Amino acid sequence: MNSLQRVQAVLRGETPDRVPVCLHNFMMAAREAAVPMEKYRTDPEAIARAHLTAVEKYRYDCILIDTDTTMLAEAMGAKSQCAPDEPGRIVTPAIHSLEEVGKLKVVNPETDGRIPALVESIRLIVKQVGSEVAIRGNADQAAFGLACLVRGIEDFLVELALDPDNPALQQLLEVCYQSHLAVHRALFKAGAHFTSMGDSLAGPDVTSPKMFERFALPYQVRLVKDLAAEGIFVVIHICGDTTKILDDLAKYDPCGFELDYKTDAQRAKQTVGPRHVLFGNIDPSGVIARGTPEEVRECTRQLIAVWKPGARFVLNAGCAIPPTTPPENIRAMIETAWEDGAYN
Repeated sequence: MNSLQRVQAVLRGETPDRVPVCLHNFMMAAREAAVPMEKYRTDPEAIARAHLTAVEKYRYDCILIDTDTTMLAEAMGAKSQCAPDEPGRIVTPAIHSLEEVGKLKVVNPETDGRIPALVESIRLIVKQVGSEVAIRGNADQAAFGLACLVRGIEDFLVELALDPDNPALQQLLEVCYQSHLAVHRALFKAGAHFTSMGDSLAGPDVTSPKMFERFALPYQVRLVKDLAAEGIFVVIHICGDTTKILDDLAKYDPCGFELDYKTDAQRAKQTVGPRHVLFGNIDPSGVIARGTPEEVRECTRQLIAVWKPGARFVLNAGCAIPPTTPPENIRAMIETAWEDGAYN
């Protein structure tokens, strides 16, 4: 069973030979390939070279191709800044009031902003390893998180609280949903075996569970259904502690959930685990980047013991792995999956 077969078995709800490993390592991959982040964000050949170098070095099962969390908002008109060798951050929203929502257009992934670089990088990687290694294309922010960036995080959240029935809010969320959906479709068409997205601003660390249920959950549920109808398996990533909304997530149609290390792993297994694929959730900074190899091994063993039963599990960090992570810690996590992750 090769890496692609191993991951695809898990996504189908089947039991592979062992727990597969996916790395959320775009920053580390760029650093190790001597690709400045400014170049990585815009150059498809640089993106491909970084990830191909990393997968050859560490021999993991699934390449997660990501750029940052501002790509889609930029394509819709927001402005970003990028500190030297750091991911971008939005500094100016695309619209400055809800009255401007009508100006927003659904993106074209083949022409708008930096999206074409991500799409082309997937085509390049597919040519090299697409029959051997699973390729996961990350479609950036989902409707709620994207709306926050396009409108401005604080302004959008205040408007949701003070005027939740304003039709312009639904109009904003809808154009963000359609733009986000278009990116998933483009990544899959380019050859990604499955896709993923982030919606961290919708999580309990930022948004109340009640607001999540009304304004974010419906778009996530709809996305899972729409993509499944086109044969696309999707993984949902929400940073922070999602323990409070696990019961809601458990009701989604089959998909994947990449959970942050703050989320209760036992509780996640009991609620979401029976019907969905769990990705994660080793602490990327405190353990993988700053821990010793033995600490990484121990945390990996503990997670495997909880999430391995039932086989709906892909080992990963709980979020993006810092670029300064020691290579021996990555090897410790992967080797522990090889040693402790076998299914009898």
